[in-house]
This record gives sequence, structure tokens and C-alpha cells, in this order.
Amino acid sequence: MNPFKRLMLAIARSRLSSTKLQEGSRHPLEDWVCAKVAATAKGEAELRTIIGRVRPEEVDREALLEYQLFKVRHQMRYTLENSYYYKAKWGKAGVSPSDIREYEDLIKIPLTEPMDLAEDSMGFLCVSQTKVMRAFTTSGTSGTRKRLFYTRGDVLNIVDAIAAALKDVGMRGQDTLQIMFPTVAAWDPGLMLESACQVAGLRAVNATTIDIDEQLRIMRERKTSMLIGLTSFLYRLTVLAKEKEDLRSFGIKAIICSAEPLPEAMRMELEQAWGCPALSQYGMTEMGLATTIECRSQDGLHVDAADYLPEVIDPTTGQHVKDRTEGELVWTSLCFEGSPLVRYRSYDISMRIDPPCGCGMLTLPKIGKIKGRMDMQSKVGLGDKVYPHLFDEAVLKVRGVLGYRAVIEKAGYKDLLRFKVEYMGDPKEGKKLVEESLQSLDEFKLGMENDLLAPPEVEVVPPDQEHWVPKSPTLVDKRNQFE
Repeated sequence: MNPFKRLMLAIARSRLSSTKLQEGSRHPLEDWVCAKVAATAKGEAELRTIIGRVRPEEVDREALLEYQLFKVRHQMRYTLENSYYYKAKWGKAGVSPSDIREYEDLIKIPLTEPMDLAEDSMGFLCVSQTKVMRAFTTSGTSGTRKRLFYTRGDVLNIVDAIAAALKDVGMRGQDTLQIMFPTVAAWDPGLMLESACQVAGLRAVNATTIDIDEQLRIMRERKTSMLIGLTSFLYRLTVLAKEKEDLRSFGIKAIICSAEPLPEAMRMELEQAWGCPALSQYGMTEMGLATTIECRSQDGLHVDAADYLPEVIDPTTGQHVKDRTEGELVWTSLCFEGSPLVRYRSYDISMRIDPPCGCGMLTLPKIGKIKGRMDMQSKVGLGDKVYPHLFDEAVLKVRGVLGYRAVIEKAGYKDLLRFKVEYMGDPKEGKKLVEESLQSLDEFKLGMENDLLAPPEVEVVPPDQEHWVPKSPTLVDKRNQFE
């Protein structure tokens, strides 16, 4: 590394508060969030008059919420001055920052639709192009392309949050993180993670190959101790590699599954094979990729509450739902300068889980594991809603299954689901086990009993790692007319 690059790296590292976290901290992410709240109160008179001049260890749930509401008001003022989109939106809604004093006041703020961002990404930009350090284009799960702009401050903030989250799941200076997102895209999280580790002084290797043997070779050579990657790829690697390797011999401390949901059937397979916790991570490009991380209690994902405010609403009424009640996740970015988003609809189905947590965290809120997307649900039989997550749990719990694709069609007046399943083992046995597992689902039982749903058809095929495509949709509805 040349001297100039070393200097720039040192300057960036000096601006990270995650590097100041004490070794031995039980909850680095919570400590990091509380330190940011205390620092903000110290520098902002408006917040200081509400929560006082608090020390990090004095930040409680009430102080954290007041901080978040303060940041929402700040973002509303900031976007009113700098965003063409929000200037028009706040004026039309007749809402002002001073209206937001309590959590329930948030519903006064109109929701931001992903389609609005897709149609006019420049309308959300709040800085000049000269201040944009990175721009990401994402189509996400919805397939609608959106463009986000991040300033240097935004990128450093994301890096800081990633480092704090990695430390929270046990990563230390002597560990090496193997990053496994075998896909080439403008939003590739592998590049951001590798950069985050470099700036934060953590060791990482970005392994993008889909070749299983090559991934294992890199683990041995680099003495990898933690894994993070695309959930479906980590699962495929595990199922294919465990037949020829003792995966526990690698000494992996934790596996972080990202960019896709982590079904419990997958988690069980991963943990049994590697002998370590498999944890879920959820993020959105619109929110900087790194918003939540699961702790070892495995009861929801802790939110980076210094930078994001999640709400869970009833998508029909727009009202907040109660703790541990399913609804739609809505996000507000509290610190972004480039493309800040206020009450942005995710269309993801989850729940809000209030602290404390079984891991010992007292302050940070959590969200539940993502159940699915509202725009990816289908109805079958008597009108039962089905999501990919439902079939993940049924199909992937069959030992030897690597993945599947499902198609919904019409067979006369009945709904018909066809499953193409990659399976290691005797195909007749695999077909029988998958069919039995699917038919045990209540959604299938009710539809078949009422003669509105045909028995699922299952085709079993051998593994095809060479033609595997990351992040392919697992459920496609081909019916012409359905509700």
C-alpha cells in the first residue's frame, strides 16, 4: 500500500467510533449506538434539553427513542431544504418537523414508495454530485431499479456500523472473515464488507467464486474463522462439502447469512455441519445494506438504532401494530446525507420486538425474521396466502435438498404447484419425502380437502452447481387470473 493510501486509511479509521470499543464488551453494537446518542446530545442543544447531557452507559430506551425522534425531525428539515421530492411531499401533506414529538406522531408523515425512488432518484439527492462518493443501483427483490447516492460521511457511517455489528457477533482482530457473495452486481455487498473490514482494522477475504473446493481451499489458506455470505450459497456449500469434509475441523466461530431469509431448516443444517451458530443479517441497499444483525439468542435481529428507525404498520390502515405483531416494515434513515429516506416502505413482512433481549441487551429494539414480501405473496386453494418462506421450511428440511423452484399454474379449476428440487441421493426417496413434507402444510391440506388445490407435483433433479444462479426467484405464479 502506497504512503498516500495509508494516510487516507488512517484518517478514515480515526473517524470511526467502532475502533474505540473496548475489548471484552459484552454488547459492542449496543455500546456503539449508545455512544452515538450521547455524542449527539453533547453537540445538539435541542436533544440535550430533552435527555440531558448523558453518558453512554446512561442511555436507556426512552433516551434512545427521543434521539430517534430528534433525528427524524432533523431529516425532515434537511430534506425540506435539499430534496425536490420531499419538499413537495411535506408541503402537500401539510406536515412539519415540529409535529413529530411522540412515536405515534410518525404516522402523520406520508409513506415513501419505492416506485417514487425508481422514477426520480435525482429528486431524492440532497447534495451536489461533487460530494457523492458512491452510487448504487439496485433492483432488489422487486425487480424495480433504484439509484442511491452516498457521501463520504455516509460510507464511513456504514463502515462503522458494519464493524460494530461484526464485533457484536464475536469478531476480533485475530479473526478472518470470509465474504461469500458469488454474484456480480453494482450493489455487491462483498466489496462494501471487505472495505469496511480494511478501514476498521479487521481481516477479511472476498471470495466470489461459486466453486466449492476453491472456497474450502481459501478457508484453509487464510485460516478463516467466520463466514458471511448469501444464505442460499452458504447452504449449498455446506450440503455439498459435508460429504467429503469434516466441516467442524475448520473451527468456524459463526456464520452470518445475508441478502436472503434464513429458514430454520437451513439454520439447523448449517449449525449441525459446522458446529457454530448460524445468524441472520437483514439490510436494504436503500438503507445502506447493514441495518440489523441477529444475536445468539436467535430471537429477532437487533437494529442499528443510531442510524435507522424501523416501524411496523398495518399496510391496510397505516397504523402501528403491537409488539410481536406481524405487519409491514417501514424504515427511516436517520443520518444519511446523500439520499435520505423518510418512512420508506420495504414491503417486507416482519414484526417489531421491544427490548430487553435474552442476550442481555437492554436498549436496542429488534425486528423479527423476515417472513416474506407483500408483493411476492400468492393465494392458493381457499385463498390461503403462500410465500417462498413457507415452502423453504417444508422443502429444505428434507436432508439432501440443495434448493428448489416452484411454479403455480392452473389445472382446470384447481391450483397446481410444480416443484423442481435439487437433491443429493436416491431421487425416488427424495421425491417421496418432499411430497410428504409439502402435503403436511395446512395450506395444502385445506385446499386439497376442498378440491380447489391439486396435490403438489415434484420433480427431483441432481445438483447442478455449474449453472446455479444466485438470488433466483423460488416461487413464480404463472396463472393468468388470480386474486
